[in-house]
Amino acid sequence: MKKIIYYISYFFYLLFHWNLFLAFFITWHEAKRGPRYGINTVKPEKLKKLTITEGDISKSSPYEAVSYYLLEKLMNAFRKFSNDTSIIDLGCGKGRVMAVAAHFGFTSITGIDFAKELCEEAEKNMQKVQQKFKDLKWKVICSDVLNYELQENDSIFFMFNPFEKEILEKFLQKIESSTEKYSRSIYFLYASPLHLAVLSQYGYEIIYHINPKKKMEAVIVKKQGSLSPDRLVLA
Repeated sequence: MKKIIYYISYFFYLLFHWNLFLAFFITWHEAKRGPRYGINTVKPEKLKKLTITEGDISKSSPYEAVSYYLLEKLMNAFRKFSNDTSIIDLGCGKGRVMAVAAHFGFTSITGIDFAKELCEEAEKNMQKVQQKFKDLKWKVICSDVLNYELQENDSIFFMFNPFEKEILEKFLQKIESSTEKYSRSIYFLYASPLHLAVLSQYGYEIIYHINPKKKMEAVIVKKQGSLSPDRLVLA
C-alpha cells in the first residue's frame, strides 16, 4: 500500500513538472522495473530540507531519481563499448544508479552526494544490494563532489544533472589534471544532458544518444586517452 501511495504521489509530481504523457510513461516504468532491484528511491527531495555542510545548494539540483527506462538503456548500451567494472555516480542521491549498476556487472561502485540524509538512504539501499552481490565493493562519500580526490583508474562517471554548469566545468578540470598524470579514456553516462555542450568543449564525443533533443534524452560520451610514455608496456 505504501508503494502505491509513492507511485501516485510521484505521478502527480511528474505531471506538475513535465506533462501527462511522461508522467504515465515514467511511473509505469517505475512500477514495472523498480521492484526487481528491491530498493526505495522514488520520493523526490528538496535540498533545503536536507543536512548539507559542504557545497553550494544554489548551484545544485534537488534530488529526483533518474527513470529506470533511461538508466537501463544507458547501462545496456555502455556494455557494448566497455567491460570496465568501476563506476562513480556524481550526485548519487538514494543510490538508484549504484544499485542498478551492480546488476549490470559493475563490481566497484562509488556514490558521491553532499546531503547527509540521501547518503544514509543510499547506504541502506546498497546494503540490500550487497546481499545479492557478495563480492561487490561499494562506498558512499558524503561530501561536495569537488572535494573528491580522483584515483588513477576512475574513468566512468554517471550524471543526472546533479549540479550547474560551473560545478561541472570545475570537475572536468579536475579530470583533465588527473588524465595528464594518468592517461586513460573517460566516459560519462549522462541522463537529461542539460550541459552537454560543456562536455563537448572539453573534447568529449557522443558515442551513444537516446532521443536527441527530446525530454527523455540521454547520452554516453567519451574522451579518448593517449598512452603516455611512462605507461607504455613493452611486449
